[in-house]
Amino acid sequence: MKKLVKSAVVFASLVFIGTSATMITEKASAASIDPVQKADGQATYIPKGVRDGTATEEHDGFEDGTNSVLQQVPLLRATTGYPDVNAYIKSNKFSTAKIEKQLKSQFPKFNYRNGYGKPEGIVIHETANNSSTITGEINYMSTNYNNAFVHAFVDKSRIIQIHPTENGVWGAGQYANARFIQVELVRSKTFDEFARSINNYAYYAAYLLDQYNLPVDSAHSDGKGTVWSHDAVTRYLGGTTHTDPVSYFNQWGYNFNSFVTLINEKYKAIQASKVTYDKIEYDKGVTAYARVKTAPGNAVWTKPYRTEGSKLVNQLSVYQGKNMRILREAKTPITTWYQFSIDGKVIGWVDTRALDTFYKQSMEQPANLTRYVASNKTGEAYYKVPVVDADVKWGTLAAYKDQKLTVDKQATVEGQLWYRVRTSTTFIGWTKASNLTATSPFDKIEYDKGVTAYARVKTAPGNAVWTKPYRTEGSKLVNQLSVYQGKNMRILREAKTVITTWYQFSIDGKVIGWVDTRALDTFYKQSMEKDTNLTRYVIANKVNEAYYKVPVVDADVRWGTLAAYKDQKLTVDKQATVEGQLWYRVRTSTTFIGWTKASNLTTTTPYDKIEYDKGATAYARVKTAPGNAVWTKPYRTEGSKLVNQLSVYQGKNMRILREAKTVITTWYQFSIDGKVIGWVDTRALDTFYKQ
Repeated sequence: MKKLVKSAVVFASLVFIGTSATMITEKASAASIDPVQKADGQATYIPKGVRDGTATEEHDGFEDGTNSVLQQVPLLRATTGYPDVNAYIKSNKFSTAKIEKQLKSQFPKFNYRNGYGKPEGIVIHETANNSSTITGEINYMSTNYNNAFVHAFVDKSRIIQIHPTENGVWGAGQYANARFIQVELVRSKTFDEFARSINNYAYYAAYLLDQYNLPVDSAHSDGKGTVWSHDAVTRYLGGTTHTDPVSYFNQWGYNFNSFVTLINEKYKAIQASKVTYDKIEYDKGVTAYARVKTAPGNAVWTKPYRTEGSKLVNQLSVYQGKNMRILREAKTPITTWYQFSIDGKVIGWVDTRALDTFYKQSMEQPANLTRYVASNKTGEAYYKVPVVDADVKWGTLAAYKDQKLTVDKQATVEGQLWYRVRTSTTFIGWTKASNLTATSPFDKIEYDKGVTAYARVKTAPGNAVWTKPYRTEGSKLVNQLSVYQGKNMRILREAKTVITTWYQFSIDGKVIGWVDTRALDTFYKQSMEKDTNLTRYVIANKVNEAYYKVPVVDADVRWGTLAAYKDQKLTVDKQATVEGQLWYRVRTSTTFIGWTKASNLTTTTPYDKIEYDKGATAYARVKTAPGNAVWTKPYRTEGSKLVNQLSVYQGKNMRILREAKTVITTWYQFSIDGKVIGWVDTRALDTFYKQ
């Protein structure tokens, strides 16, 4: 940094308002202006009132005596008896005012030449009005801002910001407006008030320089730096003719270099008050558990110690002996930190070196085991991690009693073996290995086969229906057996366990479950069926009776009615007596039919017997068509089927091929035009030729 006290500007005499200070360095020539400023000469940085011609930089209503609202009174002459201002401030240990914000939305906003939030320093102003107040100045500027406005005002007791320091203002000509923050000092009436206002002003200037990472570097003597008097702007940048605050400072035996010295002291104090925080190198979620190992000299913090925002929570000794659930891990230059909770409440951060970490995920090892909940351990808990902690308790093992569990991980924590378990479909969690057993609690199924049988409930009390044979893996209660009392139970499968034989059954086509065979009365089994070889026919008044898959009346195995087999010769290949009822299993010569009650069939043929069947040579025509038809064989003989009504052949010559005799009449087989048609009652014909 440049030396703070440069070639001094000595202000030996006091002046009246409006008179320039003596011994002021000659105004810089145009050639000495920073070349960059020539690019700054744009309308943005010129007050609107100046652009519109309603004001000039010299007569803008501020610092120049033209403000009719803030009319000046004669300035009192200073005496030489004032104390050193900076020493006075220190000896009285003045505090600084709080920075107030009264931002004015009507003020125009524009960026500095280097962009938003990039000021290059600060311009020191004073109001040049002995009768004004800080509120009066702000009120006047709030109305007349098109002529000029600044960022803030300072007096003996207040610092009031009225415009964002990230944006420029119109306060010291276009070149300064493009570069600097600008603050006005309100005049004081006593030396004490002046010293207090200077104390506030120096603090605020230092605060702003620190805020924007700018050094304290006076530009008053050489036009280079960060702290500019309005006078220095006039001499080195141009665009303005004001010389404040030189004369006003002189009035109180003060000068600009002393002011910069005070700013520098405030700046250093601000810098010294800043806490240097440790940087967090990483912060990640972890799963672990620990207990306090070394309490003395260790504490718990809201964030890792010495990081920004870290505050003391408590001494670590408060948590001695408790399980600490580790939530996060963070690294700083000095150590690694753990964030922990106890009983579900997040406590804070602690140095990992002060803890004994008894569980980490790295302790977990892959496994592939089959286990079951021990019968006396169903009340034991399972957890999110292998640690007994109510905060991560997920439930009890009762929900998984008698279920096959798979162990996919194991961990030994403080000498205790833990298993992580799951069912075939559901992740469960961690439980102590001692809560589980390798011994299956299930009965083994010795065989399971399909069977065909029917039964009814014999003994309902003490018996139930299960999804699988009772005490086998996956078996669950369906219902009490009494619910199915009196119903036909179709037996589908038979299974054997160590305690009994089990039947799986359905009712009305719906599979219900498994039941102990000893609780049933089995009224039909396939073993009841006997081979036989009989000929039977459907009785005429039994054609609507049903036939079934098995010899039991059950809609679930009903296949149809006997009407389809009327007048057909049926073969009986099996018979069975079920609950005193004789059943026949029947078929045609080509088709398997099923089981029907023997009472639906008869041994008596339903067909007329053919007494003779012989060849014949004759011709005939239809004589009586109504009530007569043509058949594939003589009507009511076995295999006879309708061909057509006889009227179809009216008027045609019918060649007689054969003659047959039944109990009811004599029949002719005939052809027409060489095609055999069928058989007809001879009484319906007029035979006009015979051999």
